[in-house]
Amino acid sequence: MKIIVLASGSKGNATYIKTPKTSLLIDAGISYRQIKLRMQDHQLDPTTLDAVLLTHEHSDHVKGLSSLLKFTSAKLYTPLETFTHLYEKPTMELSYTQFERIEPHQGFWLNDIHVTPIPVSHDAMQAVGYILEHENKKLVYMTDVGYLPETDYPSIKNADMYIFEANYDVALLFSSARPYYLKKRIDSVKGHLSNADSAYHLTRLIGDNTKTIVLAHPSEQCNTEHHILETFKQVFTSYDIHLERFDIVVAKQHQPTKLMHL
Repeated sequence: MKIIVLASGSKGNATYIKTPKTSLLIDAGISYRQIKLRMQDHQLDPTTLDAVLLTHEHSDHVKGLSSLLKFTSAKLYTPLETFTHLYEKPTMELSYTQFERIEPHQGFWLNDIHVTPIPVSHDAMQAVGYILEHENKKLVYMTDVGYLPETDYPSIKNADMYIFEANYDVALLFSSARPYYLKKRIDSVKGHLSNADSAYHLTRLIGDNTKTIVLAHPSEQCNTEHHILETFKQVFTSYDIHLERFDIVVAKQHQPTKLMHL
């Protein structure tokens, strides 16, 4: 697999994944123009996309979806509740002919990639994360997660790569000028994972196969790359795990990551 996080944050999210037989996006939360530009920077053609795996219906995950589906032959894979919610919005132009219904925990093949949707706790219709497997390599994609139960651990343990939410630093969030109700929403079981939450979960999930960790969906107002990396260093060290053994990438809102390989 080849992977690029094209954009990650509260203003838009999109991740590109390619194998010899498949090219797809997880989410299309930036404009189609920006998706094209950021893909073309890596000599990638957006018109060849086979699929969009949608995590949920919030605007920072669907901003470019209508245009992308209009100008490509990609299919949209998402739970029925999410599609119906978007279909009924007058600002969205979606067609049932491009929709493929998925169900949490029910894996399916997308050409040469096996995809398993995993339900996540977020204030959306039916938010999901994804496990993608190709030729004995495993990628776990989980963002917009307020609470991750230990019952999910077995299915997402020991992945080769994690694209995992580290949304906010607690002190920065609660000292910010944001309304208190919004702070509580973000910090709730239907909100997002803090840096500390993210680091703790990953200490329990990483294994011998794990080589790359992409820390995703960082808040521009309530997080920094320094806060993320310092928190991870402290938490991993407390569990006697050396952070240096992993390729750690902090995804950004306005700049794609490097091209990563599995």
